[in-house]
Amino acid sequence: MIAPPLLVSFTSLDDYLSALSPELKEEFGQEIRDLHSKRFPLVVSSRCLSVLFGFSTKFINAMRLGNERYYREFTIRQGRKKRKIQAPKVALKVIQKWFSHHLSQVLPVEDYVFGFVPGRSAVDAAARHCGAQWVYSIDIKDFFTSTDADTVRQALLNLGYSAKGCDLMVPLCCFGDNLAQGAPSSPVLSNLVMKDVDSRLKEISETHGVTFTRYADDIVFSNSGTFPDEIKALVSEVFNATCWTLSDKKCRLAEVAKGQRLKVHGLLVHGDKPRLTKGYRNRIRAYEHLLNAGKIHPNDEPRIRGHIKYAKSVGDY
Repeated sequence: MIAPPLLVSFTSLDDYLSALSPELKEEFGQEIRDLHSKRFPLVVSSRCLSVLFGFSTKFINAMRLGNERYYREFTIRQGRKKRKIQAPKVALKVIQKWFSHHLSQVLPVEDYVFGFVPGRSAVDAAARHCGAQWVYSIDIKDFFTSTDADTVRQALLNLGYSAKGCDLMVPLCCFGDNLAQGAPSSPVLSNLVMKDVDSRLKEISETHGVTFTRYADDIVFSNSGTFPDEIKALVSEVFNATCWTLSDKKCRLAEVAKGQRLKVHGLLVHGDKPRLTKGYRNRIRAYEHLLNAGKIHPNDEPRIRGHIKYAKSVGDY
């Protein structure tokens, strides 16, 4: 889905302001101008948003007050695991896509954040850790769905949105009281709400002279020499004050000195560039053979081609 322009169907800011009632223009005109000057999505009130999108105010308030009714919930399988997806219905998705697209264009993102950032990838994140002698990987449990509405609201307030604007936009981007796993607005909001945590994790990395990256819910520290064991407690302390919980099953320290493979986002980081594991390379070759032989079911072809495209992006097989 292509995101609507910042002003949706209006040709200029003055064109949009002229469509508002004198009452709305008096109350929200300056706030709208301030947001537009920053190129932020114009979210100030349900009535102003209804004029912008051509939806009724009643409909927008219905989505805000009963957001769960405007999602389709289903489960997908990822290997042996199942993941529950909350996919927004069309009107809500249009607003979320518009908000996320334009916010992502102006939201500053630090160079150690790689997830959901145009032009950056998991391969780029893994490359930061090449040549390390140890890798400490951490995973946030149920990242999107454990990100609560209060955390999102505070992040938008810190960005410069008004309380009224936040009270409108936050429920329009949430499923119940948490970010939706499947909403187009969740990725950019996840980077926004993590800003303070990212900053504290970066401080830890700088204090100990180690490399730090985050790709969505995957946090990685690495370096040569001996692993500073105190990093574990310091990272736990950072997350103890947040809405997020670290996954014990996915927190792992791997060390070359112990004969362990160093993997970051599924890629080997021994040497000067990320590499696919031998098992994954063999899997890709098998996929290519089956594809060339016409033995892949049409329903599976997009997924198979996605794997092959990813392998080629790594340039290792």
